[in-house]
Amino acid sequence: MRERAIWVNEGQLHHHTVFDMEYGKRIVLAVLAMTTLGQAHPVWSAASARDRAPPAPESARENGGFLELGLTAQIERHALAHKNPDDNGDGDFSLGVMVSAGYQHDRYFVEATDSWFGGLNLGVNLLQTPELSVDLLLANIAGHISIESDEPPAPVTEQERNDAILDRDSLFIAAGTRITAYRGDSLLQLRLLSDWYDDNGLQASARLGHRWQVGNWNFQGIVGARYYSSTFNNYLYGVTDAEASQRFPSHTTGHAWIPEVELGASYPLSRDWVYTSRLRFKQLPASVTDSPLVTDDQEIFLTTGIHYVF
Repeated sequence: MRERAIWVNEGQLHHHTVFDMEYGKRIVLAVLAMTTLGQAHPVWSAASARDRAPPAPESARENGGFLELGLTAQIERHALAHKNPDDNGDGDFSLGVMVSAGYQHDRYFVEATDSWFGGLNLGVNLLQTPELSVDLLLANIAGHISIESDEPPAPVTEQERNDAILDRDSLFIAAGTRITAYRGDSLLQLRLLSDWYDDNGLQASARLGHRWQVGNWNFQGIVGARYYSSTFNNYLYGVTDAEASQRFPSHTTGHAWIPEVELGASYPLSRDWVYTSRLRFKQLPASVTDSPLVTDDQEIFLTTGIHYVF
């Protein structure tokens, strides 16, 4: 019997069910737990009402951590197929409670940035200067895994086979290198990761970001691209002969380059309270959209909420 499914979606741990926006009265309460470490350059650390003017970066990070609680509302439109084909392309709306925390000691850190570019990370800093940071990521965690109390029976019917494909695990635990260069209110970041959880291939990314301060408003913009090796792309979007059904025929794909954009804004409501909003957009290439598991070539995520910083 299946106990629960846990999602690590680029830094956020999810344990909830989301209903379709088509049914506006069915609003789900979601509990989201996210560990976040503002170990990056101060310009790009978690927005805090206490720290509106970031200090100049230091050559070494300081030990410590923080705790942040938030109430959020989010709208998501994923490209993956729904169990009910009539729901494909519809958005999902949810309300959530977010717990954000992080800690580092000496050069060791744990972090999870609330971004499609980040993820839940455990690592060690190899080099830190005002202009350059080099990190060794021992574990970058994303995707979801289902926790079973016992071995589920093999799918038999067409519907069971379809459900099994859509419910399959996508956990990705990788190690690699992250290099971040800073210049004023801008940054350039490069990452290269290799999965060591189940040898599911390579993932790389490049992003360019800038921050603007307008009065008490803080605006951020990030553009980037993500690379999936053919092994990793098939892990997410391929269908093996053993999994195939009439709705989801066997499919093999190649590597993928996926452009992404993120826009964010934050505003301090008081010393400890801050309002944040973030919009994310992902354009999927043909090597992804050709999969029978994918029903759209775009993904959009919009979240807004208020946060208390301890």
